[in-house]
Amino acid sequence: MSAAHLTSGLLFDERFLAHDAGVETSVQMREGSFELDPEPHPSDLAIIKRTWQFLERSGLLERMQRLHARPAHEEELLVYHTRSYLDGLRAYAAGGPRLGDWGEVDEDTSVSTGSLEAALWAAGGACRAVDAVMRGEVRNVFALLRPPGHHAERNRALGYCIFNNAVIAAEHARRTYGLERIMIIDWDVHHGNGTQDAFYADPGVLFLSLHQRNWYPRCSGELEQVGTGAGLGYTVNIPLPEGTGDRGYAAAFEQLVLPIGLHYRPQLILVSAGQDASWLDPLARMMMTRRGYRRLTELVIALADEVCQGRLVVLNEGGYSRAYVPYCVAAIVEALLGLDLGIVDLYAGAWELERSATIFTRATRRAVEQARRWHRQWWPL
Repeated sequence: MSAAHLTSGLLFDERFLAHDAGVETSVQMREGSFELDPEPHPSDLAIIKRTWQFLERSGLLERMQRLHARPAHEEELLVYHTRSYLDGLRAYAAGGPRLGDWGEVDEDTSVSTGSLEAALWAAGGACRAVDAVMRGEVRNVFALLRPPGHHAERNRALGYCIFNNAVIAAEHARRTYGLERIMIIDWDVHHGNGTQDAFYADPGVLFLSLHQRNWYPRCSGELEQVGTGAGLGYTVNIPLPEGTGDRGYAAAFEQLVLPIGLHYRPQLILVSAGQDASWLDPLARMMMTRRGYRRLTELVIALADEVCQGRLVVLNEGGYSRAYVPYCVAAIVEALLGLDLGIVDLYAGAWELERSATIFTRATRRAVEQARRWHRQWWPL
């Protein structure tokens, strides 16, 4: 059976749940501190649990081919991360220092023995998702990974990320299947600094990121960051203003992402899919709805159908609204399957939801046009 007639794959593993980011209880003062009742870490374990339940109980899961993860091999991690970093992580998880000659674990990123196991399986799961698409087992895949990966640098765990799943998956695709052109679209609201770093001088991987401008990490994802050497122009940053909403994101895709993708003609598309641009996310201000996520996915599917036989792997990244992330993931999965189950949006009828779906501010229009003018130096826009 050809890939065009295959179903979508869903990759998840219970081992991902070994990564427990814990709770926050302390309030720091200039002198001393005090305690409150525990508040879940922003990257709460319950988010992925509720998302899995949503897919299962909505009936989406039964329409997909279940894919099983595997742990990443050390040589797969070492295509980007350093051996001393791996050793330092193991030592830190066992009670060692957070910072050393080997690298660093930033203070916001929880790393325990369970976290390392989960991160190994998440990175390996990303590779398995690539295999499923490249071997024609499924048409496309949503990989419900935990922990996320796009902030992780060669020797630094950062922004809740331990191993860079997207980088490891892309390198696996190149080394295993001999691909010469891979496109990574990162729509997480925070810039994928680690992924950018990995391919900054590499024309074989086109990295394109849409994110809230001047946000996180500091000074990362600026319009002027376009690659270097042979990779000049193959890093495409599209920083967007707060309040961009569904129409602004769709405009950025239609005016930049799709034309660049059609010109580059990747042999595989990976998406670093964070649901933290949603209107209910506590860590950003971008006002996307589940309908907006569905539309972005439909546009990427159309691009993949045109240039790479539909080969598309969507890797879960951030998203911090326990209430709304499951709705957004389900919308993405519905689009991958070409279905609409009639799920009613959370807070349907609310003015804020309607505004998020229809807003298209002058600031957003300017940002998209500025990005088009800038990237015309390298792409026919």
